[in-house]
Amino acid sequence: MALSRFRGHLVPSLTLRAFLACLFLPIGLLVAAQTSKPEDGVFDYRVASERMHQIGDALAAHNQKKMLDAFDLGKMSDAGLFRQQISSFFAQTGSIRVHFNLVEAGTEDGRSVATVDAEMEASLRDDSLTPVRKQTRLHFVAEKSADGWKFTDVEPRSFFSTQP
Repeated sequence: MALSRFRGHLVPSLTLRAFLACLFLPIGLLVAAQTSKPEDGVFDYRVASERMHQIGDALAAHNQKKMLDAFDLGKMSDAGLFRQQISSFFAQTGSIRVHFNLVEAGTEDGRSVATVDAEMEASLRDDSLTPVRKQTRLHFVAEKSADGWKFTDVEPRSFFSTQP
Protein backbone atom coordinates (compact mmCIF):
# COMPACT_ATOMS: atom_id res chain seq x y z
CA MET A 1 0.00 0.00 0.00
CA ALA A 2 1.34 3.44 -0.92
CA LEU A 3 2.02 5.95 1.83
CA SER A 4 1.37 9.68 1.74
CA ARG A 5 2.52 12.53 3.94
CA PHE A 6 -0.29 14.22 5.84
CA ARG A 7 0.65 16.89 8.40
CA GLY A 8 4.08 15.39 8.80
CA HIS A 9 2.82 11.83 9.33
CA LEU A 10 2.89 8.88 7.01
CA VAL A 11 -0.61 7.47 6.44
CA PRO A 12 -1.86 4.90 4.02
CA SER A 13 -3.09 6.74 0.90
CA LEU A 14 -6.26 4.63 0.79
CA THR A 15 -7.25 5.94 4.23
CA LEU A 16 -6.53 9.52 3.16
CA ARG A 17 -8.62 9.10 0.02
CA ALA A 18 -11.52 7.63 1.99
CA PHE A 19 -11.32 10.46 4.52
CA LEU A 20 -11.33 13.10 1.78
CA ALA A 21 -14.21 11.37 -0.01
CA CYS A 22 -16.27 11.50 3.19
CA LEU A 23 -15.54 15.20 3.53
CA PHE A 24 -16.67 16.02 0.00
CA LEU A 25 -19.54 13.53 -0.30
CA PRO A 26 -22.16 15.85 1.26
CA ILE A 27 -21.09 18.64 -1.09
CA GLY A 28 -21.39 16.28 -4.05
CA LEU A 29 -24.87 15.24 -2.98
CA LEU A 30 -25.89 18.87 -2.55
CA VAL A 31 -24.63 19.77 -6.04
CA ALA A 32 -26.40 16.72 -7.50
CA ALA A 33 -29.65 17.70 -5.80
CA GLN A 34 -29.40 21.25 -7.13
CA THR A 35 -28.65 20.12 -10.69
CA SER A 36 -31.27 17.37 -10.85
CA LYS A 37 -33.78 17.55 -13.67
CA PRO A 38 -36.60 19.97 -13.05
CA GLU A 39 -40.19 19.04 -13.54
CA ASP A 40 -40.69 17.61 -17.05
CA GLY A 41 -43.87 19.62 -17.63
CA VAL A 42 -42.07 22.96 -17.45
CA PHE A 43 -40.59 24.72 -20.47
CA ASP A 44 -37.44 26.34 -19.18
CA TYR A 45 -33.92 27.31 -20.17
CA ARG A 46 -32.72 23.68 -20.05
CA VAL A 47 -35.46 22.41 -22.36
CA ALA A 48 -35.06 25.31 -24.80
CA SER A 49 -31.30 24.80 -24.82
CA GLU A 50 -31.71 21.09 -25.63
CA ARG A 51 -33.97 21.89 -28.61
CA MET A 52 -31.58 24.60 -29.82
CA HIS A 53 -28.66 22.16 -29.61
CA GLN A 54 -30.70 19.67 -31.62
CA ILE A 55 -31.33 22.25 -34.36
CA GLY A 56 -27.71 23.45 -34.34
CA ASP A 57 -26.33 19.91 -34.49
CA ALA A 58 -28.76 19.04 -37.30
CA LEU A 59 -27.71 22.07 -39.34
CA ALA A 60 -24.00 21.33 -38.86
CA ALA A 61 -24.54 17.66 -39.78
CA HIS A 62 -26.77 18.64 -42.71
CA ASN A 63 -29.46 16.38 -41.24
CA GLN A 64 -32.89 17.57 -42.33
CA LYS A 65 -34.81 14.88 -40.43
CA LYS A 66 -33.12 15.69 -37.12
CA MET A 67 -33.85 19.37 -37.59
CA LEU A 68 -37.51 18.85 -38.41
CA ASP A 69 -37.81 16.49 -35.40
CA ALA A 70 -37.34 19.56 -33.17
CA PHE A 71 -40.68 20.84 -34.50
CA ASP A 72 -44.22 19.54 -34.07
CA LEU A 73 -45.30 19.97 -37.68
CA GLY A 74 -48.82 18.75 -36.85
CA LYS A 75 -49.38 21.83 -34.69
CA MET A 76 -47.46 24.27 -36.85
CA SER A 77 -49.27 26.67 -39.18
CA ASP A 78 -48.12 26.31 -42.78
CA ALA A 79 -46.09 23.24 -41.80
CA GLY A 80 -45.97 22.01 -45.40
CA LEU A 81 -44.39 25.26 -46.55
CA PHE A 82 -41.91 25.15 -43.65
CA ARG A 83 -40.93 21.54 -44.49
CA GLN A 84 -40.48 22.54 -48.15
CA GLN A 85 -38.42 25.59 -47.13
CA ILE A 86 -36.11 23.46 -44.97
CA SER A 87 -35.76 20.87 -47.74
CA SER A 88 -34.85 23.60 -50.23
CA PHE A 89 -32.41 25.15 -47.75
CA PHE A 90 -30.55 21.87 -47.26
CA ALA A 91 -30.57 21.18 -51.03
CA GLN A 92 -28.97 24.58 -51.77
CA THR A 93 -26.36 24.61 -49.02
CA GLY A 94 -23.15 22.79 -48.34
CA SER A 95 -21.56 23.30 -44.95
CA ILE A 96 -23.56 25.24 -42.37
CA ARG A 97 -22.13 26.90 -39.29
CA VAL A 98 -24.57 28.28 -36.78
CA HIS A 99 -24.34 29.86 -33.36
CA PHE A 100 -27.35 30.23 -31.07
CA ASN A 101 -27.33 32.35 -27.94
CA LEU A 102 -30.41 31.58 -25.86
CA VAL A 103 -31.48 34.94 -24.44
CA GLU A 104 -34.54 33.81 -22.50
CA ALA A 105 -36.93 30.90 -22.16
CA GLY A 106 -40.13 30.47 -20.23
CA THR A 107 -43.81 31.31 -20.34
CA GLU A 108 -45.09 34.54 -21.85
CA ASP A 109 -48.81 35.34 -22.22
CA GLY A 110 -49.62 31.68 -21.50
CA ARG A 111 -47.29 30.41 -24.24
CA SER A 112 -43.94 28.66 -23.87
CA VAL A 113 -41.39 30.75 -25.73
CA ALA A 114 -37.67 31.03 -26.34
CA THR A 115 -35.79 34.05 -27.65
CA VAL A 116 -32.52 33.31 -29.41
CA ASP A 117 -29.84 35.49 -30.97
CA ALA A 118 -28.71 33.55 -34.03
CA GLU A 119 -25.81 33.78 -36.46
CA MET A 120 -25.31 31.55 -39.47
CA GLU A 121 -22.90 31.10 -42.31
CA ALA A 122 -23.79 28.62 -45.03
CA SER A 123 -21.76 27.79 -48.11
CA LEU A 124 -23.80 27.29 -51.25
CA ARG A 125 -23.53 24.25 -53.50
CA ASP A 126 -22.97 26.64 -56.41
CA ASP A 127 -19.35 27.64 -55.76
CA SER A 128 -19.70 30.77 -57.87
CA LEU A 129 -22.05 32.29 -55.26
CA THR A 130 -20.88 33.86 -52.03
CA PRO A 131 -21.79 32.14 -48.76
CA VAL A 132 -24.95 33.21 -46.98
CA ARG A 133 -24.36 35.10 -43.73
CA LYS A 134 -27.23 35.94 -41.41
CA GLN A 135 -27.67 37.40 -37.99
CA THR A 136 -31.05 37.90 -36.31
CA ARG A 137 -33.14 37.35 -33.21
CA LEU A 138 -35.38 34.28 -33.46
CA HIS A 139 -38.59 33.74 -31.49
CA PHE A 140 -39.69 30.15 -30.93
CA VAL A 141 -43.02 28.93 -29.55
CA ALA A 142 -43.05 25.48 -27.94
CA GLU A 143 -45.69 22.98 -26.87
CA LYS A 144 -45.45 19.74 -24.96
CA SER A 145 -46.21 16.70 -27.11
CA ALA A 146 -46.12 12.96 -26.53
CA ASP A 147 -42.43 13.04 -27.55
CA GLY A 148 -41.56 15.91 -25.22
CA TRP A 149 -41.22 19.61 -25.95
CA LYS A 150 -41.28 20.62 -29.61
CA PHE A 151 -41.32 23.95 -31.36
CA THR A 152 -44.58 24.84 -33.08
CA ASP A 153 -43.47 28.14 -34.57
CA VAL A 154 -40.35 30.16 -35.32
CA GLU A 155 -40.13 33.76 -36.50
CA PRO A 156 -38.66 34.88 -38.77
CA ARG A 157 -38.80 31.64 -40.72
CA SER A 158 -36.73 33.25 -43.46
CA PHE A 159 -33.64 32.71 -41.29
CA PHE A 160 -33.65 29.12 -42.57
CA SER A 161 -33.33 30.05 -46.24
CA THR A 162 -30.63 31.14 -48.64
CA GLN A 163 -32.39 34.44 -49.28
CA PRO A 164 -30.91 37.52 -47.57
